[in-house]
Amino acid sequence: MIFPALHRFAQSRGLLDDLDFTDQTIHARIDLRADGTFVGVFPIGEKKAPVKKPVSRIGARNSAAIACLGADTANRILPGLDPDANRLALETQKLFLEQLRSVQSETGHAGIVAVVTFLNRLHADEHARAPIKTAFDAQKLKVSDWITFTVEGETGYLIEWSALKTWWRQRCAAERTATTSASTDPLIPCIVTGELCSPVRTHGTRIKVAPGGLPGGVALVSSDKPAFGSYGFEKSLVSPMSEAAVEGYIRAINYLGDKAHPDHHHRTADTIFLFWCDRTDVPANPAKAIEDGDPGDWLSSALAAADPAAPLSDSPSTAVKVFRSPDAGALPLGATAASARFYCLALSGSSARGVIRGWIDQPLKDAVEHTRSWFDDLAIPLDRPLYDPTDKNKDPKTRRRFADTGDICSRWPLWKLVSSLEGKGDSGQELARYRTQLFSSALLGRVQPIPLELLAVACRRIATTGDCPPPRAALIQLLVRRRLFQQPELSLNTMTAIDQHVRTSAAFACGRLLRVLQGIQAKALGDRNASVIDKFYSSASATPAAVLGGLVAKAQPHLSKIRKEQPGLAHWFDEQLTEVVGAIVEQGGFKSTHDPIEQGQFALGFYYQRILARKQKPEADDIAADSAE
Repeated sequence: MIFPALHRFAQSRGLLDDLDFTDQTIHARIDLRADGTFVGVFPIGEKKAPVKKPVSRIGARNSAAIACLGADTANRILPGLDPDANRLALETQKLFLEQLRSVQSETGHAGIVAVVTFLNRLHADEHARAPIKTAFDAQKLKVSDWITFTVEGETGYLIEWSALKTWWRQRCAAERTATTSASTDPLIPCIVTGELCSPVRTHGTRIKVAPGGLPGGVALVSSDKPAFGSYGFEKSLVSPMSEAAVEGYIRAINYLGDKAHPDHHHRTADTIFLFWCDRTDVPANPAKAIEDGDPGDWLSSALAAADPAAPLSDSPSTAVKVFRSPDAGALPLGATAASARFYCLALSGSSARGVIRGWIDQPLKDAVEHTRSWFDDLAIPLDRPLYDPTDKNKDPKTRRRFADTGDICSRWPLWKLVSSLEGKGDSGQELARYRTQLFSSALLGRVQPIPLELLAVACRRIATTGDCPPPRAALIQLLVRRRLFQQPELSLNTMTAIDQHVRTSAAFACGRLLRVLQGIQAKALGDRNASVIDKFYSSASATPAAVLGGLVAKAQPHLSKIRKEQPGLAHWFDEQLTEVVGAIVEQGGFKSTHDPIEQGQFALGFYYQRILARKQKPEADDIAADSAE
C-alpha cells in the first residue's frame, strides 16, 4: 500500500514534526514601522527559487470563510485591493484581523499591535488604501499572491514570531480536546498507522502537484456521493485515517513533486511520477535514470555483491523513522542496499480529484537490476549519425555528432521513446498511458507484461512516416525481446538466444527484403512522390505473401537499368536479394499473415538492413532521406 510508504517518508523528512503548521510559498511582504505606518510592499523570492514558510494549517475553504493566521492571499487580507473580491474573501479579511486582535489581546506583542493598527486603518479609511494598491501594482503582484508582514524592530516575518505560533498551537490543542470530548463516534483503526483514532472526515483538495487538477489542489481520498460509499461509511471514512496519517501522505506528495526536489519527480503534460526510496546514501535514482536515458555511474558493480534482499514490511508496526538525509530516493552501494525499498507513484488530476495511474513498491536492488536490463534491451546500432541538437548547423559534414552510424546506443530517454509512438491526432491521455506502461516495464523488469498494443502502434508509425528512426527501432526491439522472453514455450532464456531467434526468422528477412526493394527502386527511378515504402510497408508487414512476391518480380527491370549504369551496385543488390529470399524460402516461404510480434521482427529487419547497406555499400542507401535526429 502506497499510503504507509508516503507516511514514513513524511516522518523521515520531519514533515510531521508540527501538525499545526504547513509550508506555503510567500510571494511578498508588507513592511511597517513600529507605529503601524506603511513603508512599502516588497517581493520575496523568485520563480525558480521560491521562499516557503510554515503557516497555520486550516481546513478547506471552498465554501467557507476561513482565515490563515499571519499570512494569506492578498485579497483575503487587504480591503479594497481586489475590486472583484467575492463574499468569502471579504469575510476572510475581517476574520484575519479578528484573529490578530485576539493574539494582541492575549500577548500584547508590540509587533502584532503594529500590524493590527495598520489593518484597522485600512478597514476604517478608504483613502488609506490607495498607497498600498499603488505599491502593490508597481511591484506587479497578483491579488492571489501570499503576503505577510515585517515590523521595524522585530526579527523575521510575522508568521515566524513565537508569540503568534504559540497562540495558534494552543488554539489547535484546545479544539482537538473539545472535539474529542464531544464526539460519540467509536474509535476506528487508521489504515496507515494501525492505531485507534477519530478519522478525519474530509481530507480536502490540498495536493498541489497533480497535472490536470484544479489550481487549488486535488483530493486523493473522497466520497461525496452515495455510490462511492462503502459498508455504510461516507466521505473519507471509506479509508479511515488519523490526522497525522492524512497530513503525512499529503505533505509527502507535495514535497516529492515540488520543483525544489527535481530528483524525486518527473513531470509530463498530464502525469507526474514521484519516486523515492528508504536509503539516503547516493544522490541518484533508478526512475530518474529511465526518464533521462542516462544510467550514469550509479549502476555500480558493487550492488551486485549485495546480500539477498530482505523484504521490508509495510505493516503499520514498521512505520518508524528510518530516513535521515535529504538525498532519499538514492541508490546505495554495497550490502546495505539489500534491505532498501524503492517506490514510484504516477499521479494525475481530473478537476478536484487526484488520479493514481499506478504505483510500484519493490526492493531497490531489483529496481536497479531491472533498470540495467532496460538499458541493455534498448541497446541498438545506429542507422544514422546522432547530432547535437544544440548545434544548428544544417551541414551534416560539419555538424557536431554524438555518435556515428553503426555505434551502439542505449541511452534513450523515456520521453523520446514515447514520442516515437506519437501519431497525428493522438490524445494526451493515450500518450500518458503509453508512458505509464513503459515506465512500469522498465522498473518491474522483463517479466512485466507489456500490451501488444504498444508494439502495434510503434510498427504502424513506420508505415505512416516512411521511416524507422533509432529511438523507434530501439523501442520495437525492446518490446519484441520482452514479449519473446515471456513465452516459456520458446525456451528463450537469454537475450542472445532471443536475438538469434529474431534474426533467423522469416519476418526479419521479409523486412530486410522490403528495404532492399526500396533501395533498388530509389536508384533506378530516383525521387518519387510515393516510394515502395509509402505504398506497401503496411501491407508487406502484415500480409507479406500478398505483396512481396510481386514486388520482387517488378524489381527485375529496375535492376537491369541499374546494371547498365552501376554494375557493382546492381551486383550487390542481386546478392542481397538472393540471400534474403533464400532465407525466406528456408523458413517455408512468405506467410499469409504476420502477428504483432512478427511485425516487430519485420520492422527490425527493415531497420538493420539499412545499417548493413551503409556499411557495405553506402551508395545503396539514400542518406538524405533520414529524419533529423
